[in-house]
Amino acid sequence: MRFRQFVFPVAILALSLLAFYLLIARHLLQDPEVTSPAATLARSGDDHSPGHPANAANRDALAPAAATAQPVAGGRKLVEIFGRVVDPEGGPIADALIAEEKYFTSTRSRADGYYRLLLDLPVHRYPSLHYLRDGYAGRLVRLGKDDFQQGPMHELDVVLESADDTVDLQGWVGNEIGQGLENARVELIATQRANRDSYYLTAFSDAAGEFAFEGVRADETYKLTINPAAEYPYYEDPEFRVSRNPARIEVRLARLHFVDIDGMIVGSDGQPVPNYEMYISNLTIGGHSRKLVSDSSGFFSLRKFPVGEVSLSTRGPEFYKISGLQVSESSFQNLSIRVDRGSHYLSGWVSDANGLAVEKAMVTLDHSRQDGAVEYSSYRSQATDHNGGFEFADLGSVEYRLSVYALGYRKQDLKFHFDAPARAIRITLQRY
Repeated sequence: MRFRQFVFPVAILALSLLAFYLLIARHLLQDPEVTSPAATLARSGDDHSPGHPANAANRDALAPAAATAQPVAGGRKLVEIFGRVVDPEGGPIADALIAEEKYFTSTRSRADGYYRLLLDLPVHRYPSLHYLRDGYAGRLVRLGKDDFQQGPMHELDVVLESADDTVDLQGWVGNEIGQGLENARVELIATQRANRDSYYLTAFSDAAGEFAFEGVRADETYKLTINPAAEYPYYEDPEFRVSRNPARIEVRLARLHFVDIDGMIVGSDGQPVPNYEMYISNLTIGGHSRKLVSDSSGFFSLRKFPVGEVSLSTRGPEFYKISGLQVSESSFQNLSIRVDRGSHYLSGWVSDANGLAVEKAMVTLDHSRQDGAVEYSSYRSQATDHNGGFEFADLGSVEYRLSVYALGYRKQDLKFHFDAPARAIRITLQRY
Protein backbone atom coordinates (compact mmCIF):
# COMPACT_ATOMS: atom_id res chain seq x y z
CA MET A 1 0.00 0.00 0.00
CA ARG A 2 2.85 2.30 0.94
CA PHE A 3 4.56 1.47 -2.40
CA ARG A 4 1.52 2.70 -4.33
CA GLN A 5 1.63 5.99 -2.49
CA PHE A 6 5.04 6.76 -4.06
CA VAL A 7 4.26 5.72 -7.66
CA PHE A 8 2.25 8.82 -8.59
CA PRO A 9 4.76 11.44 -7.25
CA VAL A 10 7.67 9.59 -8.90
CA ALA A 11 5.86 9.54 -12.24
CA ILE A 12 5.18 13.28 -12.04
CA LEU A 13 8.85 13.95 -11.24
CA ALA A 14 10.02 11.79 -14.19
CA LEU A 15 7.73 13.60 -16.63
CA SER A 16 8.94 16.98 -15.35
CA LEU A 17 12.57 15.99 -15.84
CA LEU A 18 11.83 14.74 -19.37
CA ALA A 19 10.10 18.00 -20.32
CA PHE A 20 13.03 20.01 -18.94
CA TYR A 21 15.49 17.87 -20.93
CA LEU A 22 13.55 18.34 -24.17
CA LEU A 23 13.47 22.11 -23.64
CA ILE A 24 17.26 22.22 -23.17
CA ALA A 25 17.85 19.96 -26.18
CA ARG A 26 15.67 22.12 -28.41
CA HIS A 27 17.65 25.19 -27.39
CA LEU A 28 20.98 23.45 -28.10
CA LEU A 29 19.84 22.15 -31.49
CA GLN A 30 18.59 25.49 -32.85
CA ASP A 31 19.52 26.35 -36.49
CA PRO A 32 23.00 27.94 -36.26
CA GLU A 33 21.85 30.57 -38.76
CA VAL A 34 20.01 32.23 -35.86
CA THR A 35 23.40 33.27 -34.51
CA SER A 36 24.80 35.97 -36.78
CA PRO A 37 28.00 34.72 -38.49
CA ALA A 38 29.05 38.33 -39.01
CA ALA A 39 28.81 38.99 -35.27
CA THR A 40 30.83 35.86 -34.56
CA LEU A 41 33.54 36.96 -36.97
CA ALA A 42 33.59 40.47 -35.53
CA ARG A 43 34.31 39.03 -32.10
CA SER A 44 37.22 37.08 -33.55
CA GLY A 45 39.26 40.11 -34.57
CA ASP A 46 41.19 39.99 -37.86
CA ASP A 47 42.08 36.31 -37.80
CA HIS A 48 40.75 34.75 -41.03
CA SER A 49 42.57 31.43 -40.87
CA PRO A 50 40.34 28.42 -41.70
CA GLY A 51 41.06 26.80 -38.35
CA HIS A 52 40.16 29.82 -36.26
CA PRO A 53 37.15 29.24 -33.95
CA ALA A 54 35.27 32.18 -35.44
CA ASN A 55 35.63 30.75 -38.94
CA ALA A 56 34.51 27.37 -37.68
CA ALA A 57 31.33 29.01 -36.40
CA ASN A 58 30.77 30.65 -39.78
CA ARG A 59 31.40 27.35 -41.54
CA ASP A 60 28.85 25.66 -39.30
CA ALA A 61 26.36 28.40 -40.12
CA LEU A 62 26.80 27.71 -43.82
CA ALA A 63 26.79 23.93 -43.55
CA PRO A 64 23.49 22.73 -45.05
CA ALA A 65 21.12 20.40 -43.30
CA ALA A 66 21.11 16.92 -44.81
CA ALA A 67 17.39 17.21 -45.52
CA THR A 68 18.02 19.98 -48.10
CA ALA A 69 19.84 17.69 -50.54
CA GLN A 70 17.32 15.11 -51.67
CA PRO A 71 16.90 13.36 -55.04
CA VAL A 72 14.65 15.19 -57.48
CA ALA A 73 12.16 13.50 -59.78
CA GLY A 74 12.94 13.07 -63.48
CA GLY A 75 16.52 11.80 -63.23
CA ARG A 76 17.83 14.84 -61.37
CA LYS A 77 19.54 15.48 -58.05
CA LEU A 78 20.20 18.30 -55.61
CA VAL A 79 23.75 18.93 -54.44
CA GLU A 80 25.00 21.71 -52.20
CA ILE A 81 28.40 23.39 -52.20
CA PHE A 82 29.51 25.67 -49.39
CA GLY A 83 32.75 27.26 -48.30
CA ARG A 84 34.81 30.43 -48.42
CA VAL A 85 36.49 32.55 -51.11
CA VAL A 86 39.76 34.11 -49.92
CA ASP A 87 42.93 35.76 -51.18
CA PRO A 88 46.37 34.12 -50.79
CA GLU A 89 46.73 35.64 -47.29
CA GLY A 90 43.40 34.16 -46.18
CA GLY A 91 41.54 37.47 -46.32
CA PRO A 92 37.88 37.25 -47.40
CA ILE A 93 36.89 38.18 -50.96
CA ALA A 94 33.44 39.71 -50.90
CA ASP A 95 30.93 39.67 -53.75
CA ALA A 96 32.77 37.00 -55.76
CA LEU A 97 30.51 35.31 -58.31
CA ILE A 98 30.22 31.53 -57.96
CA ALA A 99 28.38 30.08 -60.98
CA GLU A 100 27.83 26.59 -62.35
CA GLU A 101 29.36 26.51 -65.80
CA LYS A 102 26.50 25.07 -67.84
CA TYR A 103 23.29 25.60 -65.87
CA PHE A 104 24.07 29.11 -64.58
CA THR A 105 22.86 28.62 -61.06
CA SER A 106 24.88 31.20 -59.15
CA THR A 107 25.47 32.95 -55.86
CA ARG A 108 27.87 35.51 -54.41
CA SER A 109 30.22 35.42 -51.49
CA ARG A 110 29.33 37.49 -48.42
CA ALA A 111 31.48 40.19 -46.85
CA ASP A 112 33.27 37.48 -44.84
CA GLY A 113 33.95 35.41 -47.99
CA TYR A 114 31.45 32.66 -47.22
CA TYR A 115 29.06 31.31 -49.83
CA ARG A 116 26.46 28.59 -50.21
CA LEU A 117 25.11 27.20 -53.52
CA LEU A 118 22.30 24.69 -54.09
CA LEU A 119 22.34 23.04 -57.53
CA ASP A 120 19.65 21.10 -59.37
CA LEU A 121 21.56 18.87 -61.82
CA PRO A 122 20.99 15.81 -64.03
CA VAL A 123 21.72 12.72 -61.99
CA HIS A 124 24.92 11.85 -63.88
CA ARG A 125 26.39 15.36 -63.94
CA TYR A 126 28.71 16.86 -61.36
CA PRO A 127 29.28 20.59 -60.84
CA SER A 128 31.81 22.71 -62.71
CA LEU A 129 32.07 25.97 -60.80
CA HIS A 130 33.50 29.32 -61.86
CA TYR A 131 34.85 31.63 -59.14
CA LEU A 132 35.07 35.14 -60.59
CA ARG A 133 35.85 38.58 -59.23
CA ASP A 134 37.18 41.69 -60.93
CA GLY A 135 40.84 42.14 -59.97
CA TYR A 136 41.40 38.43 -59.40
CA ALA A 137 42.32 35.54 -61.68
CA GLY A 138 39.21 33.42 -62.06
CA ARG A 139 39.21 29.74 -61.18
CA LEU A 140 37.30 26.82 -62.62
CA VAL A 141 36.79 23.88 -60.26
CA ARG A 142 35.38 20.65 -61.65
CA LEU A 143 33.94 18.29 -59.05
CA GLY A 144 33.42 14.57 -59.55
CA LYS A 145 31.92 11.50 -58.00
CA ASP A 146 34.69 11.18 -55.41
CA ASP A 147 33.84 14.60 -53.98
CA PHE A 148 30.36 13.37 -52.99
CA GLN A 149 31.24 10.01 -51.47
CA GLN A 150 29.97 11.19 -48.08
CA GLY A 151 26.71 12.58 -49.38
CA PRO A 152 25.20 15.32 -51.59
CA MET A 153 27.11 18.14 -49.84
CA HIS A 154 30.67 19.30 -50.42
CA GLU A 155 32.77 21.88 -48.61
CA LEU A 156 35.01 23.85 -50.95
CA ASP A 157 37.31 26.72 -50.01
CA VAL A 158 38.84 28.56 -52.97
CA VAL A 159 41.83 30.89 -53.13
CA LEU A 160 41.84 33.56 -55.87
CA GLU A 161 45.12 35.13 -56.91
CA SER A 162 45.25 38.87 -57.58
CA ALA A 163 45.38 39.77 -61.26
CA ASP A 164 45.46 43.04 -63.17
CA ASP A 165 44.35 41.49 -66.47
CA THR A 166 40.73 40.71 -65.62
CA VAL A 167 37.92 43.04 -66.66
CA ASP A 168 34.15 43.37 -66.52
CA LEU A 169 32.17 43.30 -69.77
CA GLN A 170 28.87 45.12 -70.22
CA GLY A 171 26.56 44.42 -73.14
CA TRP A 172 23.14 44.77 -74.73
CA VAL A 173 21.15 42.66 -77.19
CA GLY A 174 18.07 43.95 -78.96
CA ASN A 175 16.12 43.96 -82.20
CA GLU A 176 16.41 46.17 -85.27
CA ILE A 177 14.19 48.90 -83.79
CA GLY A 178 16.13 49.15 -80.54
CA GLN A 179 13.97 47.06 -78.22
CA GLY A 180 15.94 44.98 -75.73
CA LEU A 181 15.54 41.22 -75.92
CA GLU A 182 14.92 39.59 -72.57
CA ASN A 183 16.33 36.24 -71.42
CA ALA A 184 18.75 35.81 -74.31
CA ARG A 185 21.47 33.31 -73.37
CA VAL A 186 24.90 34.92 -73.88
CA GLU A 187 28.08 32.84 -73.71
CA LEU A 188 31.79 33.54 -73.83
CA ILE A 189 33.64 30.39 -74.82
CA ALA A 190 37.42 30.31 -74.46
CA THR A 191 40.27 27.87 -74.82
CA GLN A 192 42.67 29.11 -72.19
CA ARG A 193 46.38 28.92 -72.80
CA ALA A 194 49.27 28.35 -70.38
CA ASN A 195 47.81 24.98 -69.31
CA ARG A 196 44.51 26.48 -68.13
CA ASP A 197 41.25 24.64 -68.80
CA SER A 198 38.77 25.28 -71.57
CA TYR A 199 35.61 26.87 -70.20
CA TYR A 200 32.65 29.02 -70.99
CA LEU A 201 30.86 31.78 -69.10
CA THR A 202 27.11 32.28 -69.32
CA ALA A 203 24.87 35.28 -68.72
CA PHE A 204 21.22 36.06 -69.47
CA SER A 205 19.89 39.41 -70.63
CA ASP A 206 17.41 41.25 -68.41
CA ALA A 207 14.11 42.87 -69.43
CA ALA A 208 16.00 45.77 -71.05
CA GLY A 209 18.36 43.44 -72.95
CA GLU A 210 21.33 44.22 -70.66
CA PHE A 211 23.86 41.56 -69.65
CA ALA A 212 27.28 41.51 -67.99
CA PHE A 213 30.32 39.31 -67.46
CA GLU A 214 32.83 39.88 -64.70
CA GLY A 215 36.36 38.72 -64.02
CA VAL A 216 37.00 38.01 -67.71
CA ARG A 217 40.66 37.59 -68.60
CA ALA A 218 41.76 40.29 -71.05
CA ASP A 219 44.06 40.00 -74.07
CA GLU A 220 42.47 36.72 -75.16
CA THR A 221 40.12 35.69 -77.97
CA TYR A 222 36.72 34.19 -77.20
CA LYS A 223 33.75 32.91 -79.12
CA LEU A 224 30.76 35.12 -78.29
CA THR A 225 27.38 33.51 -78.87
CA ILE A 226 23.85 34.81 -78.28
CA ASN A 227 20.84 32.51 -78.35
CA PRO A 228 17.65 34.64 -78.13
CA ALA A 229 13.97 33.76 -78.34
CA ALA A 230 12.83 31.60 -81.26
CA GLU A 231 11.75 34.51 -83.48
CA TYR A 232 15.29 35.91 -83.65
CA PRO A 233 18.42 34.40 -85.20
CA TYR A 234 21.33 32.83 -83.37
CA TYR A 235 24.38 35.11 -83.20
CA GLU A 236 28.04 34.08 -83.16
CA ASP A 237 31.35 35.95 -83.23
CA PRO A 238 34.14 33.33 -83.24
CA GLU A 239 36.94 35.91 -82.93
CA PHE A 240 35.77 38.14 -80.10
CA ARG A 241 38.82 39.83 -78.62
CA VAL A 242 38.67 41.15 -75.04
CA SER A 243 40.91 44.16 -74.44
CA ARG A 244 41.99 45.68 -71.13
CA ASN A 245 39.62 48.57 -71.73
CA PRO A 246 36.71 46.78 -73.41
CA ALA A 247 34.00 48.62 -75.27
CA ARG A 248 30.36 47.94 -74.52
CA ILE A 249 28.97 45.02 -76.53
CA GLU A 250 25.93 45.87 -78.66
CA VAL A 251 24.20 43.30 -80.86
CA ARG A 252 21.09 43.99 -82.95
CA LEU A 253 19.14 41.06 -84.36
CA ALA A 254 16.54 41.27 -87.12
CA ARG A 255 13.28 39.43 -86.52
CA LEU A 256 12.98 36.25 -88.57
CA HIS A 257 10.43 35.54 -91.27
CA PHE A 258 8.61 32.23 -91.06
CA VAL A 259 6.83 30.00 -93.56
CA ASP A 260 4.67 26.90 -93.44
CA ILE A 261 6.05 23.90 -95.32
CA ASP A 262 3.87 21.05 -96.58
CA GLY A 263 4.84 18.15 -98.78
CA MET A 264 5.66 14.49 -99.16
CA ILE A 265 8.69 12.29 -98.62
CA VAL A 266 9.21 9.94 -101.55
CA GLY A 267 11.75 7.27 -102.40
CA SER A 268 14.04 7.12 -105.42
CA ASP A 269 11.22 5.47 -107.37
CA GLY A 270 8.82 8.33 -106.55
CA GLN A 271 6.69 6.24 -104.17
CA PRO A 272 5.65 7.75 -100.80
CA VAL A 273 7.79 6.76 -97.80
CA PRO A 274 5.63 6.49 -94.66
CA ASN A 275 6.79 7.18 -91.10
CA TYR A 276 10.16 8.55 -92.22
CA GLU A 277 11.97 10.81 -89.75
CA MET A 278 14.32 13.64 -90.73
CA TYR A 279 15.72 16.77 -89.08
CA ILE A 280 15.57 20.12 -90.84
CA SER A 281 18.06 22.86 -89.91
CA ASN A 282 18.31 26.46 -91.06
CA LEU A 283 21.92 27.07 -92.15
CA THR A 284 21.45 30.78 -92.80
CA ILE A 285 20.74 31.74 -89.22
CA GLY A 286 21.87 28.67 -87.26
CA GLY A 287 20.36 27.47 -84.01
CA HIS A 288 17.04 26.33 -85.53
CA SER A 289 16.50 22.59 -85.96
CA ARG A 290 13.19 20.73 -86.03
CA LYS A 291 12.13 17.13 -86.47
CA LEU A 292 10.04 16.32 -89.53
CA VAL A 293 8.09 13.02 -89.73
CA SER A 294 5.98 11.74 -92.62
CA ASP A 295 2.63 10.17 -91.80
CA SER A 296 1.36 6.77 -92.93
CA SER A 297 0.81 8.18 -96.44
CA GLY A 298 4.18 9.92 -96.71
CA PHE A 299 2.83 13.44 -96.10
CA PHE A 300 4.34 15.94 -93.66
CA SER A 301 3.50 19.42 -92.41
CA LEU A 302 5.87 21.88 -90.77
CA ARG A 303 4.62 25.15 -89.27
CA LYS A 304 6.52 28.43 -88.76
CA PHE A 305 9.99 27.53 -89.98
CA PRO A 306 12.43 30.41 -90.69
CA VAL A 307 13.31 31.19 -94.30
CA GLY A 308 16.81 30.69 -95.69
CA GLU A 309 19.07 27.85 -96.76
CA VAL A 310 18.18 24.57 -95.09
CA SER A 311 19.57 21.07 -94.80
CA LEU A 312 17.70 17.87 -94.04
CA SER A 313 19.30 14.77 -92.57
CA THR A 314 18.52 11.52 -90.82
CA ARG A 315 20.09 10.07 -87.69
CA GLY A 316 21.05 6.47 -87.20
CA PRO A 317 22.74 3.70 -89.21
CA GLU A 318 21.03 4.82 -92.42
CA PHE A 319 22.25 8.37 -93.04
CA TYR A 320 20.71 10.57 -95.69
CA LYS A 321 21.30 14.27 -96.26
CA ILE A 322 19.95 17.02 -98.53
CA SER A 323 21.84 20.33 -98.55
CA GLY A 324 21.59 23.57 -100.51
CA LEU A 325 17.78 23.75 -100.46
CA GLN A 326 16.40 27.30 -100.23
CA VAL A 327 13.18 28.10 -98.37
CA SER A 328 11.75 31.40 -99.61
CA GLU A 329 9.33 33.79 -97.91
CA SER A 330 6.42 32.53 -99.98
CA SER A 331 4.82 29.50 -98.36
CA PHE A 332 6.20 26.16 -99.50
CA GLN A 333 3.40 23.89 -100.71
CA ASN A 334 3.65 20.39 -102.12
CA LEU A 335 7.39 20.13 -101.52
CA SER A 336 8.67 16.73 -102.61
CA ILE A 337 11.65 15.46 -100.61
CA ARG A 338 13.30 12.56 -102.41
CA VAL A 339 15.30 10.19 -100.22
CA ASP A 340 17.40 7.11 -100.94
CA ARG A 341 14.72 4.58 -100.08
CA GLY A 342 13.16 1.78 -102.11
CA SER A 343 12.37 -1.91 -102.23
CA HIS A 344 15.71 -3.29 -103.41
CA TYR A 345 17.78 -5.79 -101.46
CA LEU A 346 21.53 -6.45 -101.53
CA SER A 347 23.36 -9.37 -99.93
CA GLY A 348 26.96 -10.49 -100.20
CA TRP A 349 29.87 -12.48 -98.90
CA VAL A 350 33.43 -11.29 -98.20
CA SER A 351 36.36 -13.74 -98.29
CA ASP A 352 40.14 -13.76 -98.69
CA ALA A 353 42.10 -15.16 -101.63
CA ASN A 354 41.87 -18.67 -100.13
CA GLY A 355 38.09 -18.53 -99.90
CA LEU A 356 37.98 -18.10 -96.14
CA ALA A 357 35.36 -15.79 -94.68
CA VAL A 358 36.54 -12.37 -93.49
CA GLU A 359 34.69 -11.51 -90.30
CA LYS A 360 34.12 -7.92 -89.14
CA ALA A 361 35.02 -6.42 -92.51
CA MET A 362 33.39 -2.99 -92.84
CA VAL A 363 31.01 -2.75 -95.79
CA THR A 364 29.72 0.71 -96.77
CA LEU A 365 27.22 1.89 -99.36
CA ASP A 366 27.15 5.51 -100.39
CA HIS A 367 25.44 7.53 -103.08
CA SER A 368 25.53 11.20 -104.08
CA ARG A 369 24.06 13.32 -106.82
CA GLN A 370 23.75 17.01 -107.66
CA ASP A 371 20.60 18.74 -108.86
CA GLY A 372 21.51 22.38 -109.47
CA ALA A 373 22.48 23.88 -106.10
CA VAL A 374 20.91 20.98 -104.17
CA GLU A 375 23.09 18.01 -103.21
CA TYR A 376 21.75 14.61 -102.19
CA SER A 377 23.87 12.02 -100.38
CA SER A 378 23.32 8.77 -98.48
CA TYR A 379 25.53 6.47 -96.44
CA ARG A 380 25.01 3.01 -94.93
CA SER A 381 27.49 0.70 -93.23
CA GLN A 382 27.69 -2.63 -91.41
CA ALA A 383 30.27 -5.24 -90.41
CA THR A 384 30.31 -8.75 -91.85
CA ASP A 385 29.21 -11.62 -89.62
CA HIS A 386 31.31 -14.68 -88.70
CA ASN A 387 30.52 -16.19 -92.15
CA GLY A 388 31.66 -13.00 -93.92
CA GLY A 389 28.08 -12.17 -94.87
CA PHE A 390 26.26 -8.83 -95.06
CA GLU A 391 22.89 -7.54 -96.30
CA PHE A 392 21.15 -4.21 -96.96
CA ALA A 393 17.41 -3.76 -97.39
CA ASP A 394 15.13 -0.89 -98.49
CA LEU A 395 17.65 0.38 -101.06
CA GLY A 396 16.75 2.80 -103.81
CA SER A 397 17.14 2.35 -107.57
CA VAL A 398 20.29 4.49 -107.83
CA GLU A 399 23.93 3.83 -108.54
CA TYR A 400 25.94 3.06 -105.39
CA ARG A 401 29.59 2.90 -104.51
CA LEU A 402 30.34 -0.19 -102.44
CA SER A 403 33.50 -0.14 -100.30
CA VAL A 404 34.88 -3.04 -98.27
CA TYR A 405 37.89 -2.89 -96.00
CA ALA A 406 39.30 -4.99 -93.17
CA LEU A 407 42.43 -4.90 -91.06
CA GLY A 408 45.36 -6.39 -92.97
CA TYR A 409 43.60 -6.29 -96.38
CA ARG A 410 43.55 -3.91 -99.32
CA LYS A 411 40.41 -1.83 -99.60
CA GLN A 412 37.99 -2.86 -102.35
CA ASP A 413 35.81 -0.29 -104.18
CA LEU A 414 33.24 -0.94 -106.87
CA LYS A 415 30.16 0.68 -108.39
CA PHE A 416 26.90 -1.07 -109.09
CA HIS A 417 23.20 -0.50 -109.68
CA PHE A 418 20.21 -2.79 -109.45
CA ASP A 419 18.90 -4.53 -112.55
CA ALA A 420 16.59 -6.69 -110.44
CA PRO A 421 14.76 -6.32 -107.11
CA ALA A 422 17.50 -8.30 -105.35
CA ARG A 423 21.17 -8.87 -105.97
CA ALA A 424 23.90 -11.00 -104.39
CA ILE A 425 27.63 -10.31 -104.82
CA ARG A 426 30.88 -11.92 -103.71
CA ILE A 427 33.93 -9.84 -102.81
CA THR A 428 37.49 -11.13 -102.47
CA LEU A 429 40.01 -9.12 -100.44
CA GLN A 430 43.74 -9.27 -101.02
CA ARG A 431 46.22 -9.10 -98.14
CA TYR A 432 48.90 -6.41 -98.09
